[in-house]
Amino acid sequence: MKKIVPIFMACLVFCSVGGATVSAAVPPDNGSVVSPCYLYTDSVNCNLTISGGVASCKSTVYGISGTTTKIVVTQTLQVKDGMSWRKITDWSKTFNSWYCSYPNSFSPIGSGTYRVKTVAKVYKGTSYETVTVYSAEVLY
Repeated sequence: MKKIVPIFMACLVFCSVGGATVSAAVPPDNGSVVSPCYLYTDSVNCNLTISGGVASCKSTVYGISGTTTKIVVTQTLQVKDGMSWRKITDWSKTFNSWYCSYPNSFSPIGSGTYRVKTVAKVYKGTSYETVTVYSAEVLY
């Protein structure tokens, strides 16, 4: 027993002194948004405005000039139905370009909470990537 105590103490001292401490500077959280990286898409945006019972939707897609060959946009106007979203109508169009702006409107709109869902298929030749974005919700 007398030999075990010194060995235990030596191990304890060795473990507490011999361990390396590693620290790294952590950048402060500046509130920035982490965005996914796409191959053919620079940005996809959509917005919704409602005035006088008319919902105006606009989707804008920027591909990459010299890379993107075609953009297929599907825009869906949705209304909140309890805890889920219900489709009111949708539109779809193909643009043989690296950029597109796609406006649409729908009326009459009743009271409720609305949003626009935009699904963009962005092509390079026959390969494509799908990007889905939502507008801010609009209470009318």
